[in-house]
Amino acid sequence: MKLILTHDNADFDAVASLLAAYKLDSTAVPVLPHRVNQNVEHFLNLYRDELPFVQREDLRRKGSVELVTVVDTQSFSTARGMRPDTPIRFVDHHPLNRELTEYQTFSGDMVGAATTLLVEQIHADSLRLSGPEATLLMLGIYEDTGSLLYGTTTPRDIRCAAWLLECGANLDIVRRFLQHPLTPEQRELYDRLRQNAEIHPVNGHAIVLACASIGQTVDEIATLAHRVRELYESSAVFILVQLNGDIQLVARGTTDLIDVSVVAKRFGGGGHSRAAAALIHHRKLHEVRAEILEMLPHIVQASIRVESLMSMGVQTVQVHERVKTVVERMRRAGHEGYPVVDGGRVVGLLTNRAVERTMSHGMSHQTASEIMEAGEYTVKPSDSIEVLQQRMMRSGWGQIPVVNDEGILIGIVTRTDLIKRWGQRQDDTRREGIMRRMQASLPPGMWTLIQAVAQQAQERRIGLYVVGGFVRDLLLGLPTHDIDLVVEGDAIELVRLIHREYGGQMRSHAQFGTGKWMLDQTVLHALDLDPATAKLPEFIDFVTARSEFYEQPTALPTIQRGSIKLDLHRRDFTINTLALRLSPEPLGELIDFYGGEQDLRDQVIRVLHSLSFVDDPTRMLRAVRLEQRLEFTIEPRTEELIRNAISFLDRVSGDRIRHEIALIFSEEQPLRALIRLEQLGILQAFHPDLRIDEWVRAAFYAIRFAHQNHPWPSLDKFDNWMLSTFSLFTSRLPEPELEKLGRRLQFKRSYLDHLQDARVAIALLPELSQEQLPSTLVRMLEPLDEVGWLAAWAAAPSAIARDQISRFAREWRFVKPQIDGREVQRITDLKPGPIYGVLLEHLRRALLDGEITTLVEQKLRLRQMVHDPILLAQAESRNKSQADETIHPEKDE
Repeated sequence: MKLILTHDNADFDAVASLLAAYKLDSTAVPVLPHRVNQNVEHFLNLYRDELPFVQREDLRRKGSVELVTVVDTQSFSTARGMRPDTPIRFVDHHPLNRELTEYQTFSGDMVGAATTLLVEQIHADSLRLSGPEATLLMLGIYEDTGSLLYGTTTPRDIRCAAWLLECGANLDIVRRFLQHPLTPEQRELYDRLRQNAEIHPVNGHAIVLACASIGQTVDEIATLAHRVRELYESSAVFILVQLNGDIQLVARGTTDLIDVSVVAKRFGGGGHSRAAAALIHHRKLHEVRAEILEMLPHIVQASIRVESLMSMGVQTVQVHERVKTVVERMRRAGHEGYPVVDGGRVVGLLTNRAVERTMSHGMSHQTASEIMEAGEYTVKPSDSIEVLQQRMMRSGWGQIPVVNDEGILIGIVTRTDLIKRWGQRQDDTRREGIMRRMQASLPPGMWTLIQAVAQQAQERRIGLYVVGGFVRDLLLGLPTHDIDLVVEGDAIELVRLIHREYGGQMRSHAQFGTGKWMLDQTVLHALDLDPATAKLPEFIDFVTARSEFYEQPTALPTIQRGSIKLDLHRRDFTINTLALRLSPEPLGELIDFYGGEQDLRDQVIRVLHSLSFVDDPTRMLRAVRLEQRLEFTIEPRTEELIRNAISFLDRVSGDRIRHEIALIFSEEQPLRALIRLEQLGILQAFHPDLRIDEWVRAAFYAIRFAHQNHPWPSLDKFDNWMLSTFSLFTSRLPEPELEKLGRRLQFKRSYLDHLQDARVAIALLPELSQEQLPSTLVRMLEPLDEVGWLAAWAAAPSAIARDQISRFAREWRFVKPQIDGREVQRITDLKPGPIYGVLLEHLRRALLDGEITTLVEQKLRLRQMVHDPILLAQAESRNKSQADETIHPEKDE
């Protein structure tokens, strides 16, 4: 026999979960608990014949139990027939809060109701529901989600409710049983609780504590707790009801940031984080109330703290500083407001609007104190978002300075920060999931190292973030590579602290605010890491968060220290602006100021602002490279901005463009990116005759084949694959145009010579496509380098050409006479001179073409050639040519 069980005092979510579990396994028996809530009992009285529930007392004759499914709870009363080793499966919408035995399993997720988890499976299995069944399931979801209005409601709950409505759930019946009238006794107690209710603001949450004494038992006090909580829209409610010397405690919460079970357990009760109860013996009501109030600050966490919104580091204005000295700094940074300080104390806020009005009136000589908004409004990192809202409403400031416990200014939080968090809740489950994913993506030693670095930053309240491509690829589930760390504050000082704590070596560059932590054996020892498995990099770079200001289009930016928000804003695309918080807490929080995560979901490349490609036109090439690598799409507005800014590429140095092109060629699929560059008109900006046609595509794939299969052995050590591939796109340019392109991209002379050789080799393909003597092929190809041979091989239009190039590179170029100059002198008695070279060349041709093979034949042919007047004439001509070059050397251009 298989059983389905739930908790006593069952609500609709518990009973609906019994039904849902039965629908998924009709061989199991859904057992009602001894007690159910009154509205549930009334529903069952009406519809019991339509439902499969069994009373506990009816189980006595059912035999032994082989499997138990427990729904909407993680604690239950055992049933007859269960053994210590009976397998038990828990299904709950709250986090696991118990140790599981080897016979127990748990499945669940953070949704509004346990019923939702099971209805999703019913829907996936395409199971049919009757009208009463769909209505009961709807009651389970609606009751635990406050008719889908509680903050704990998820999209999954809503989707399930919509599907149940399609299955015939009756909302009129749902409304009738959820708005079940109170009994007279319940009404009297509810009125007393409402009159005695106290609202306590704790860490930004409204906590209701209501007490009452009664003379007779009242059923379902939990129902009254729900009503009190809804009445005051509180985050949690604690109900204390005294009867005959005992006190019944009922606690309800709506957020995981308040664990009400801690209070219940303090008094000998139990439950889970959002619903708990206790029966307290021999205590006075006022004593229990006071004890609960004392506990609240310790169990109520701030919903969102200022430290999760703020930017560390802040630019300030001195109280006596004149407007004319401030205006340029404000223009560059682009902030809307600056704290005004006097001796380190915040005394006001200077806004852009005030500065602009002052300048327009020709009053630039005024000081900050004369035009600022006066006030000493600040918040602390530990303050809740509600405290921040109060400060903003009271002051009217759009930027509130953040100070530490000593009153020292450490950062700023803005109205924009607040708006971006509108409606967001701290999702610990997701944050922890991201950290687990990060841990899995890093070698064990590197993960330990990151934790140690984060701890050092947290202890000193230094902002530390993992940023950029690492975060992007982590969220996409792609392999992650180098980790980039950005520090809000002084990166060099943080590296110095870490170096002092864990050893290693450090280097720094004060001008750019960068620090490098060099890792060695001392670090391994300090962190107790095994050198064989740690897999640490040679170093880790720390960069001070900074902002950039472009004095003119395409120029390199002017850099100044900034916040993490400004640091991320200077990046190229939204998907590269994501960051993971390492410090301050919460560790692993995803920072997304610019919608990067949504663009990852939508698989689009989006630029941050309209002048991005004007500021740095090389971002066009990066956009294409990322688009093709990730198989995303450049969104329409960004593509429009690219096309409008192509002319600015002319202002960018060839070195920077060549670097971006090299990165494209290092991708796994460079051809796709090059085709996209051509589609956007970027390729033609480098030279109007560059194009990607079928000939180029075929040659490209041939080079990829050669890279994998090596048509001749020397390619095993060949290291110019990228240049050989690039040569395919430039080989049809005339020599002067190729020289011009090479100068534009600032190629080294040696690289440009390689490209010219490829151009010449490809021009020889018509001849190479005809059967040639080996000596002819050597004469054609030997003056060129291997880049040229490989380009011609890849571009060859026929198997004949490809075979002849391969045989040259593999065999014919190595054919040499066995006779050297000394042997020539011994055999011929000729004086050393150009004749030696002519004779050896002809010997080599004869060897290549198979006219001679053995050493004897080579010597015989040599004696015959000595008397050949034609060869002697060639030697004399070569001798005269060399003499002329000595007397009349050509001048350099």
